[in-house]
Amino acid sequence: MYETTLVFTFLLSLFATLMLTKIIIQKAKFTAKIKKGSEVVFFAKDLAKKGKLVPKMGGIAIVAGFCFGILISLKLIRLEHAVHLLAALNTVLIITFIGVMDDLFKVRDLWKFILPGVAALPLMVITAGESQVNLIFWTVDFGIYYSLILVPIGVIACSNLVNILAGFNGLEAGTGAIACLSIFSASYILFNLYPNNFSIAAPIIALTMAASCIAFLFFNWYPAKIFPENVGTYGIAAAIVSAVIIGNIERVGVIALTPQIVEFLLKLRSKLQAENFGRVVGNRLYWDGKIYSLTHLLMKYFQPTEKRLVTYLLLIQAFFGVLAISSIWW
Repeated sequence: MYETTLVFTFLLSLFATLMLTKIIIQKAKFTAKIKKGSEVVFFAKDLAKKGKLVPKMGGIAIVAGFCFGILISLKLIRLEHAVHLLAALNTVLIITFIGVMDDLFKVRDLWKFILPGVAALPLMVITAGESQVNLIFWTVDFGIYYSLILVPIGVIACSNLVNILAGFNGLEAGTGAIACLSIFSASYILFNLYPNNFSIAAPIIALTMAASCIAFLFFNWYPAKIFPENVGTYGIAAAIVSAVIIGNIERVGVIALTPQIVEFLLKLRSKLQAENFGRVVGNRLYWDGKIYSLTHLLMKYFQPTEKRLVTYLLLIQAFFGVLAISSIWW
């Protein structure tokens, strides 16, 4: 029954993101030509390519394509599922606004950490998710504290985790697409097995964002023609956490984001001050210092090109994505 809806929203989101990304690239270049100094706002340096200027804030296209797909899907599903979709849509839009502010202005790290919690309000208002969280060996019922405390903590954690493993061509959109596809697969399988216990909204949210990420990759893959910036990573994270909460698949979400969690733990060793970049020699990347990132680990022992580095990270993400899907049977 819902297969047509899923295919339709996937294709619409894919097409919309493709068109909007192309428009943003063209508009950024046009504005830079007619307005001196606008490069600071609309372009960023590609540090792995000797500071080449590349249009940024392409994440607006990711979020816009996602929103277009979700809005269309609202006409194709029952009302009880529409409430979840609208809550997720609002969460993504709120966090996107925060991301835009972060990209345009200098926001203190403390506020960048706290503000994404505001985006959890729509999910809290509808009491999204179930208070009983199924862990590997036991189930914990958090009661009212699930909605009031765990949901905003989840949004804050996810937005910062997705944002922390970034900085290379195709990395953010690629890992986002894989994480969303794994969450879609798990939530869709559970919906088909137990339609009375799981909502179709979760697979729709995850698949629609996966489509946007895949479309954006056409322009963001090496050599990137545009960067997603924080507005993109925040938007992807908001869709992921919304699908996880609405789909009652917290364990799946945690496993799917294991690379980001490991990245966060490594960054803690540097008090969150370390960058992901290394030393560029020719077309290869090197790292000679202490390991504060997964990228440091790969650069130190493999000296990959940027494209190969991203490919390694996507394979790691895919491994944990498959593991996340299999966890629904644990």
